[in-house]
Amino acid sequence: MVEDLNDLLLFARVVEAGGFSAAERETGTPKSRLSRRVGALEKQLGVRLIQRSAHRFQVTDVGERVYRHARSMADEAQAVRATVDETLGEPAGPVRISASPVSGELLLGGWLGEFSLRHPKVRITLDLSNRFVDLLGERIDLAIRYASQPLASADIVARPIGVGRMELVGAPSLLAAHGEPTEPADLHRFPALGQGGGPDSVRPWALVDGDGRTLLHHPQPLLISDNYQALREAALRGAGLVQLPIEACRDALADGRLRRVLPAWPSLATQAYVLYPSRKGMSSAVRAVLALLEAKYRELEPPGAG
Repeated sequence: MVEDLNDLLLFARVVEAGGFSAAERETGTPKSRLSRRVGALEKQLGVRLIQRSAHRFQVTDVGERVYRHARSMADEAQAVRATVDETLGEPAGPVRISASPVSGELLLGGWLGEFSLRHPKVRITLDLSNRFVDLLGERIDLAIRYASQPLASADIVARPIGVGRMELVGAPSLLAAHGEPTEPADLHRFPALGQGGGPDSVRPWALVDGDGRTLLHHPQPLLISDNYQALREAALRGAGLVQLPIEACRDALADGRLRRVLPAWPSLATQAYVLYPSRKGMSSAVRAVLALLEAKYRELEPPGAG
């Protein structure tokens, strides 16, 4: 038996932080106490959980297995807290969210700021990145992703919460210089800006005709970036046509700094999903944030959508 279950919780925090110094910064518990308690845990169990020296920190094989049990215990303790919070009627606790930079900067930041004012006991971490995230491995509670196909798996729930709209746009100066395109074949004569990580991963522009058929145009961009904000700024200066999320260009379309291109061939809409681990009990805080996201995404849908 482990005499002090808190030692298992502290061990889990040290592993997740990647070291004693980092765990001290995250928990406020002195490094000396963390090291002493983990050492006591190792003595009780009769095994080495962590190999540590002045320049190295590594969890042993048995330490990895013990960590998984310790993590499960910590999740159960959090579930107990959530149960009490629900009884009291006030969401509380940590929520970690993953989303793309454009969603975070243009949508989630404001929404979550409003949420925090109403629910000060909820502590939100917003991770903005276009990279793939391991929800279970990185302990992500909610992730916002856009896709044309469902993203669910045996371990992950993918709940549709809205529609992601794209717009093919260009600056008035660019269109004045090159003329208005009248069909997708005209796009080849325009300079383009592309979203992607490099020349071999540029995202095609998906357009839909009046019969619902999809056409993929593969631009040859002068500028490639995985950041929609950067592409918008380049487009505003007339550098090329670009396909942007509506959130990134709504204001510029409204005031005329950008114009829609080929309005008879609208961009293919994608589904917005919120992803969360299917095997993890959802706390009151996570449930409250999920309800907020669903409500806010519904407000974005144009009349008659869905």
